[in-house]
Amino acid sequence: VWSVAFAPSGYYFASAGGDATARLWTTDRPTPVRLFAGHTSDCVHSVCFHPNTNYILTGSEDRTARLWDIQTGRCVRLLNGCKTG
Repeated sequence: VWSVAFAPSGYYFASAGGDATARLWTTDRPTPVRLFAGHTSDCVHSVCFHPNTNYILTGSEDRTARLWDIQTGRCVRLLNGCKTG
C-alpha cells in the first residue's frame, strides 16, 4: 500500500498499491467494496477524494492520473502528459 485517503465524510477510504489498482473501502467492512483497475504500471502511488466524495483521483508510475467514479468503478477522466513518473 503506497497511499491511503479518507473521504470527507469519514465513512469511505481508498488505498493505492503496488498491484496497479486502487481500492475503495468502508469503515464497517473488512473487504473492499470497489476495485479500480486501469493503470498500466504496477505502482499506483497516490489516491485522494474529490470533495463531494463521488470520485477518487489516482496517480501512477505510468505517468497518468485517473479520475474514477466510486459508484460504478469506471474511469471518467484520463489525465496524461507528465514527463516523469
